[in-house]
Amino acid sequence: MIKDLRIRAAMPSDAPAVGSVLERCGLPVDDVARLLEHFHVAILGSQIIACAAGERFGETVVIRSVAVLPEHRDQGVATHVVRAALMRARANGARRAVLLASSCPSYFSRYGFTLVPAAKLPAEVMSSSEFHRHTDTPPLCMWCELD
Repeated sequence: MIKDLRIRAAMPSDAPAVGSVLERCGLPVDDVARLLEHFHVAILGSQIIACAAGERFGETVVIRSVAVLPEHRDQGVATHVVRAALMRARANGARRAVLLASSCPSYFSRYGFTLVPAAKLPAEVMSSSEFHRHTDTPPLCMWCELD
């Protein structure tokens, strides 16, 4: 764990830094402005070093854009931003969380995520533009109940 790490909801002024983190991690940046209100960021000193978003579709939150700058990985930073996104989802009444990917199943299993066929995702997620914009959505995704 990094000493002096702070986690907070993203603010409008964070958009460029969030975009930079995503870009450095090879993730899409085109939706940052639209999704900024759904992001949590990890700050070390005055630098944003990580982020994660939870976009709501009905009773389901899609956890996405989880990114940690390479020089700060393997220090528990991702755990904090993912927990913050899941905590906000629960607080806002979401019943489940979904990942539109099946990478890192052992990492996300610590939060209760399990692999499921993409065809079994909730209808509100399958009809979302986010689901359809990923032409490479794998046959397996991950989900967890937030009760």
